[in-house]
Amino acid sequence: MIIRNSSAVRATESIWTHQRVTVRQSPLESLEPLAARIQCTRGQEIYKEDSPVNYWYRIISGVARRFSARADGRRQIVDLLLPGDVFGFGARGKHHFAVEAAIDGTVVARYPRSRLDALAESDARIARELRDAACEAMSRLHALILNLGRTTAEEKVGHFLLKIAERLAGGPSDKVVLPISREDIADHLALSVETVSRSLTQLKRRGVIRLIGTRQIRIIDRRALAKGDEDQFAIIGGQRPAEPYRARRLAYSDYD
Repeated sequence: MIIRNSSAVRATESIWTHQRVTVRQSPLESLEPLAARIQCTRGQEIYKEDSPVNYWYRIISGVARRFSARADGRRQIVDLLLPGDVFGFGARGKHHFAVEAAIDGTVVARYPRSRLDALAESDARIARELRDAACEAMSRLHALILNLGRTTAEEKVGHFLLKIAERLAGGPSDKVVLPISREDIADHLALSVETVSRSLTQLKRRGVIRLIGTRQIRIIDRRALAKGDEDQFAIIGGQRPAEPYRARRLAYSDYD
């Protein structure tokens, strides 16, 4: 596990108070009697990388981060887990990423995998819920991959704001209280903390967002933040325009 000096972040950033709107029952919520509840502090490990998949998990409250530690000591956060998200599926019987709580007071429900496997074999509804939860996790990972492929840091940060606001509110929203620190955002988007802060400042100067304190953000111009999506998925005459693949060298400024 990587130990980071984040005392400055804790001292200057407010506690997350955003209340997520639940639009439907969360997967596995009906199986709460099978779960053991775990209350975690910030940075507390939920499971290790390469550990066996003995349990599946659901976030009840708070936030967790799924990440991998790089050889150079840096980390890449591949998923931000919010209330209702189910995780811990693994592959070939092992977890290929570690998971830890991102804020104090995070509560996680832990379900025995063997019990859920047995129930899924006999109950189509439970099997469907597990399948849907796994598909949602893959969808979040695909969205991250697409976002990391954007050209500028400002585009990446803008797209992140749109998606995290949507996830927290259960639909499109113009208000967001960031549930994680800028350090976590940087590790999620493969940027530096300074680049994330600079991108937020640039979006503010352009009138695209309004910063209210350290973590509260109001989205003023959704179209500007979504412009990257429109460019990437533009359709002309009912078909996606064919463009030859052109490899380019990544400049250090893309990920500084």
